[in-house]
Amino acid sequence: MARRITIRSTTAAKARLLLEFAEQRAKQAADWVELHNALFGLGGKATELFTTESERTTFAQTKESKRIFALLDSLPPPAVKDFGELLATANGAISVRLPRSVHAALLAEARAEGVSLNQLCLSKLVAQLRAVI
Repeated sequence: MARRITIRSTTAAKARLLLEFAEQRAKQAADWVELHNALFGLGGKATELFTTESERTTFAQTKESKRIFALLDSLPPPAVKDFGELLATANGAISVRLPRSVHAALLAEARAEGVSLNQLCLSKLVAQLRAVI
């Protein structure tokens, strides 16, 4: 029982440190992506503080975690280059690495829908873009 209390107090202290860090970085961040990367990207502060899955799970349930995600939501989206400039550099092909289980699930869904994997993925991506735009 003492170990569980120690883990929770350590997580609580780390959560407070991360929230303080997030509040400071939010003042300087240009957008939510910049802050998110500073927190959760490679070498990010959360990655540094919460090194195990159980620590990250415990942190995700804290009030500090909720405040950090509210802070991320309050920041603007990243600025997007002119669409014409993006269109000029796009070649129409991307390569995405997936876990085998996700790949198999997509193949099964495409087969059930009677479409190619490419058509299925394209329709899913376009649906997400419409939701954002």
